[in-house]
Amino acid sequence: MFGKGGSRVVHRDLEQAHLTLALEGVPQGDLSLFSMQVFTNTLGGGMSSRLFQEVREKRGLCYSIYTFHAPYSDTGFFGLYTGTDPGDAPEMMEVIVDVINDAVETLTEAEVARAKAQMKAGLLMALESCSSRAEQLARHILAYGRPLTVEELVARIDDVSVESTRNAARGLLSRSRPAVVALGSGRGLDTAVAFAEGLTKSKAKARLH
Repeated sequence: MFGKGGSRVVHRDLEQAHLTLALEGVPQGDLSLFSMQVFTNTLGGGMSSRLFQEVREKRGLCYSIYTFHAPYSDTGFFGLYTGTDPGDAPEMMEVIVDVINDAVETLTEAEVARAKAQMKAGLLMALESCSSRAEQLARHILAYGRPLTVEELVARIDDVSVESTRNAARGLLSRSRPAVVALGSGRGLDTAVAFAEGLTKSKAKARLH
């Protein structure tokens, strides 16, 4: 259940450690949805994202890292996944928490513009897939009562600003405690999970007050 958070470490003899973190996002009809999607993309939506560049490329602390946001009719799901060497897990998660906290307050116009361009490109590319179009139509009818046009969707993406993105990020960190799961071997996973659980106790949350 969102809000309560919690953690679980599953010890298993694996070469790679897998860590996931979840926070309560926003529902499909929420006005901040597109700002939330932009924040998610700038944070871990591709090779140019902050997490990929800092955690993987610069520090070499993981094999894979990405974030995503899935909106539903009454809530949303923000998730982070990363795979790493068990020995690197504590340092990696500490860096991840720092990157997220920093991104909340220092996102730039260039990052937001790049994420918006990626979203619009993905929207247009999805029009080439019958299944993607059908899924989109179904989501819109459930959330809005009617299908939204491409022009409406592009306009909503264009309306996203740096400030609205930062506000969506602040809301994300204040809305719920993290739910964290780690799978792998080594004592470092418990330490990594403890770092992850401290995410919403950060200075970013304190700035809301």
